[in-house]
Amino acid sequence: MKKTLNYRFILVSLALIIVLGYVLLFAADTPKLIGAFFVKGKVGLNWQPADGASEYSIHRKSIDEDYRVIGMTDKTHYFDLEITPGASYTYKVSAKISGSAKFSDEKTVNIPGGTSEDFKAPTWSGLRVDRNKIFLNWDKIAGAMAYNVYRSTSEDGGFEVVGNAQDSKYADNAGLERGQTYYYAVTALNQEFEETEYSEIKSIKYGLSKAEMDSITAEENKIELEPYKITLLFEMKKAGSAGHLNQPADVTVNSKGNIFITDVLNAKIQCFDNNGNFLFSFGEKTDPADHEDPPPGTFALPFSLFIDKNDQIYVTDIENHNIQLFKEDGTFIKQIRVNTEGYEELRPNSIHVLDDGRIAITDAGNHRFLIIDQNGKVLVSRGERGGEDGQFNFPDGITVVKNVIYVVDQINSRVQKFDLDGKFVSKFGSSGQTAGTFGRPKLIKPDEEGRIWVSDGMSHMIQAFTPDGNVKTAISSTIDESLKIATPRGIFFKDGRMYIVNRVPNTVSVYKIG
Repeated sequence: MKKTLNYRFILVSLALIIVLGYVLLFAADTPKLIGAFFVKGKVGLNWQPADGASEYSIHRKSIDEDYRVIGMTDKTHYFDLEITPGASYTYKVSAKISGSAKFSDEKTVNIPGGTSEDFKAPTWSGLRVDRNKIFLNWDKIAGAMAYNVYRSTSEDGGFEVVGNAQDSKYADNAGLERGQTYYYAVTALNQEFEETEYSEIKSIKYGLSKAEMDSITAEENKIELEPYKITLLFEMKKAGSAGHLNQPADVTVNSKGNIFITDVLNAKIQCFDNNGNFLFSFGEKTDPADHEDPPPGTFALPFSLFIDKNDQIYVTDIENHNIQLFKEDGTFIKQIRVNTEGYEELRPNSIHVLDDGRIAITDAGNHRFLIIDQNGKVLVSRGERGGEDGQFNFPDGITVVKNVIYVVDQINSRVQKFDLDGKFVSKFGSSGQTAGTFGRPKLIKPDEEGRIWVSDGMSHMIQAFTPDGNVKTAISSTIDESLKIATPRGIFFKDGRMYIVNRVPNTVSVYKIG
């Protein structure tokens, strides 16, 4: 009997140790959402526990309302029964720890169903060719369980389903022929297999036929591209305590020659001297719980940089939706938030500061560019989604040269020009992989000779244009194997040097010009 009790004591003790180990292993400072799923007429949520939490609040928001608390529980799961067919809900969980609320990350659930009147055809967000595939993107539709992709070689009919998708994207490589133009439409299906009407019909040409390639080669031979000699001086890969650069996006240089880089996934700005030696970094990762009101000097995804005439550093953050200003040593000065009433949250992709202090930024998520003052007041807002003059499809780079604003229109594969009042002036560029065309243009910067340079992340090329849009120079690793250019974004010119950010190789290359 005594042995049996001892065995039971040992087993109970082991169980307690296992449970305690599980809690210590998986408990965190904040709750972490593991899943959010629609099943059998309700949404089920479950999350990892937060250390020290005895109760959790469940927060929900929809397209038409802000977050509100819909329930509380002492468990690590919850079922939301009050749902509307066709709606889209975003959830997060909070735990009250030491008197303050700690929030989880967010998850969105689309509820199937809805009336035929509300269940509308998808809206396009992108159509592009990359190597041997055509990539299609569209906006998600509330209530959609799947999407059908239709294709034809004629705009007037003959559409057939070439594939379907559960997400809002599709890659088509079924029997594509070089030089052929394809027409696409997308429909959405709900849980009852009701199908929407066709989306807008979009067309794209899949590559070039041999005859067209020969013709273009002949035309290119007529384009007198200027030779442009550059020699690699050094590369920057390592970044102090962060280890290595992780998806850098932009580079700029101050009056002392110090080099500043946005180290996006490390959530820091890295600083190097004129010879590429690491000096210091600044910035800390924003706690997800502070996302709506990030503490000064913290970053979620720092993306683009600009250094003004006083060596002050402006940093855009595409996830914290703000701009921050720092001294040259990284000391925080202020945060600039923009009133986006009537729009989605600001996504400041690129930035240029005018000499009078006004700030020009691209707002990619809202398909426009802005000119704001130092307090974030909007002075000029121009653009909406589309392909007409003055419209954009996810704009990226922006620069101002002699009172002309140049804006990179990514998905439309072009650069548009405006005056400082936002009036459209002209445009240049088209979709392609050859000199004078763009695959996926990124940033735009002037050099010290007055040429306008555009980086291209898809064709791995950097091109120089006259202010009127005539191509003068094209450089890439395919043209010159000694160059190390891959998925370029950030570019900068100063004191006879060219600085290039290569995103996927996680490097910044510095070249001597001439």
